[in-house]
Amino acid sequence: MRKRAGALCIAVLTAASLAVGVAGTAGASTAAKKSKKIVCAGKTKAKAVAAIEDAYDHFLNGALYPDAADKVGFIQYLSGTKEDADLLAQYEASAAANAEAASTTGVEVDEVTCNGKKKASVDFTLVLGGTRADGLAPPGAAILEGKTWKVTGLTLCNLQALGDPTVLETGPCSDIVLEELA
Repeated sequence: MRKRAGALCIAVLTAASLAVGVAGTAGASTAAKKSKKIVCAGKTKAKAVAAIEDAYDHFLNGALYPDAADKVGFIQYLSGTKEDADLLAQYEASAAANAEAASTTGVEVDEVTCNGKKKASVDFTLVLGGTRADGLAPPGAAILEGKTWKVTGLTLCNLQALGDPTVLETGPCSDIVLEELA
């Protein structure tokens, strides 16, 4: 009789915890839908800086985020309403070709400077095989797109140019560079 009561008690607790978990998940998604933009100013500046650091981590931390699909949502022009199919294809090809090297690459964001509510300059250092590669990374930037902070397309192109400088001369990166200069 005690075994049945114990089993019943465990079953009730399990069902209750599942119900709470489902309700908590539903509440979390509702809260996420109602969340405001995290602008790089005022009360949300610290959260914006953390979101920018997270975007750079998703983009450049190959050990934690090895798949290109894990990264595209954090890079301008690779997802969302401003998606550039040519840049996405170029990025995916580069990611596939450099997957082994990327698996030992990381990033340390050294400083984020807000340049208005929706833009920021980012000083960062690439970490290669556990060692900081000071001076290797080009200047970086971030942009708020919708409710997501993203690494700019120009930063992506400049990093790809470290391995292949010709990416800046033709195709989507050329267009991005020209747009930035205009």
